[in-house]
Amino acid sequence: MTVQDDLSRAHRALILSELSRPEAYPFPVDRIDVEETHISLVFLVGDYAYKVKKPVNFGFLDFSTLERRRFFCEQEVLLNQRLTDGVYLGVVPIARVGSHLRVEAEGEIVEYAVKMRRLDFEQTLLRRVQRGSLPMELVSALADRLAAFYRTAARSPEIDQWGTPEAIWFNIRENLEQTEPFIGVVLAPIQHRWIASISERFLRERLDLFQRRITEGRIVEGHGDLHLAHIFVESESPPRFQIVDCIEFNPRLRCGDVAVDLAFLSMDFDHHGRSDFARWLTLRASDALDDPELPLLVHFYSVYRAHVRNKVNCFRLAELAPESDEFSAVRTQAERYIDLATSYLVEPAEPLLLLIGGLSGTGKSALARRLARCLGIALYSSDIVRKELAGVPVERRVEVPYGTDIYGPEFTRATYRALLERAAAELATGRSVVLDATFLDREWREAARALATRYSARPMLVECCCPAEIVEERLRYRAHEPGQASEATWPIYLEQRARYGETMEPIAGLAHLTVDTAQPLPFVLDVVLTWLPLRERL
Repeated sequence: MTVQDDLSRAHRALILSELSRPEAYPFPVDRIDVEETHISLVFLVGDYAYKVKKPVNFGFLDFSTLERRRFFCEQEVLLNQRLTDGVYLGVVPIARVGSHLRVEAEGEIVEYAVKMRRLDFEQTLLRRVQRGSLPMELVSALADRLAAFYRTAARSPEIDQWGTPEAIWFNIRENLEQTEPFIGVVLAPIQHRWIASISERFLRERLDLFQRRITEGRIVEGHGDLHLAHIFVESESPPRFQIVDCIEFNPRLRCGDVAVDLAFLSMDFDHHGRSDFARWLTLRASDALDDPELPLLVHFYSVYRAHVRNKVNCFRLAELAPESDEFSAVRTQAERYIDLATSYLVEPAEPLLLLIGGLSGTGKSALARRLARCLGIALYSSDIVRKELAGVPVERRVEVPYGTDIYGPEFTRATYRALLERAAAELATGRSVVLDATFLDREWREAARALATRYSARPMLVECCCPAEIVEERLRYRAHEPGQASEATWPIYLEQRARYGETMEPIAGLAHLTVDTAQPLPFVLDVVLTWLPLRERL
């Protein structure tokens, strides 16, 4: 940790403490809510929001001095006028008055804040997607609004430089360099390598395309941070949007191809399970802008955008204590974004039936989740299917003896039959699928192999193995983990091991990989992704 890091943390602590006091504001205050990112603190107070920049320097962003923070506050207000109306109210001082700090006061200025009209977060596209209350008509209206913005957005030779292959690669390489420390923590080594190699090849092989984008005026001063939480719906009829929080701190990240701007929003729809909205947004904008190359480029830039979100979460991870609940949540988000980036890069070269098996507590479910996300394919878990069949909540946690209750022989047979039926529905349409279950009984491995053969798919088994002492530790921790579907315990693991042994017998026609899941999950993921028959999507 550097001296600058210490000063930054101390300054953050001061601002957070002082601006959490109702007396710090020039009007009566009943409640103060605080939101924090890796670069700012936002204080939600009554009808207003005050956004304070942290004194940080990430290379691509430098808020290290008070003067720079004031300048970028002013830039934020200016640039965000383009896609908002009456939201950005100005830059206000935070001054020392006596022994405390006050907002919009006279005195020694210690910080600046952007003052905004507070918007209803429940009306962001993010919350509407989560509630299922975003109609396709609003997605169409948003595509039209953004197309109108891009048609009139600033263009110049200076802006064009950000659309060159050299500038694009600089941004990609910067992400690669800044996420390299998180290889083995969040990223699998192969995920990092794929982003580098596939992106570089795409740029190198399409130099004429990127030159044509410049010639055709497709390079603009855009928004730069166009994701669901930054778009508010103030009216549905007629549609009226407030699109906030553009990139003010670096023109390199704000300016670029129309496609790189739209890719952020498209990627975010994908991230939240609405790929239909992502496709429609891109196609509607492509038509409105008379830009038939837009879908290909949105796909390419979606890799970069997902990697950016991964990086932001990695930066936040570095600020948190590993034992905190927030650390686990942020790491999960970082993993989801890098896995999404991977799904834009590769896909199964043929239909696959992937079985993730092994004794309880060996890390099957965590690996299965990441594999399914990386390949963009369906995942079915025996833990979840079993509880659905039993009509009990997924989060139910009841310790029962081995082979009893919903874990008895007949219920287990019903669970595996249901798993294979769901897999059959995917394979019948040519799609790959991941099944997460122990698969300790040879009968079910053979049934899966037969199912794959019936649909001309390739059956592949990943067997998770782990030293008993690590399994015991994991199972004891998992017993207190909220939302955990598995009800396996240490005694159940011991019973499984006594009945089935520690490894599975090979079956002819079923590809079989044994992985050591004692190592960090990203390295396990690396081994499996390297083994699978995959092809590039770009």
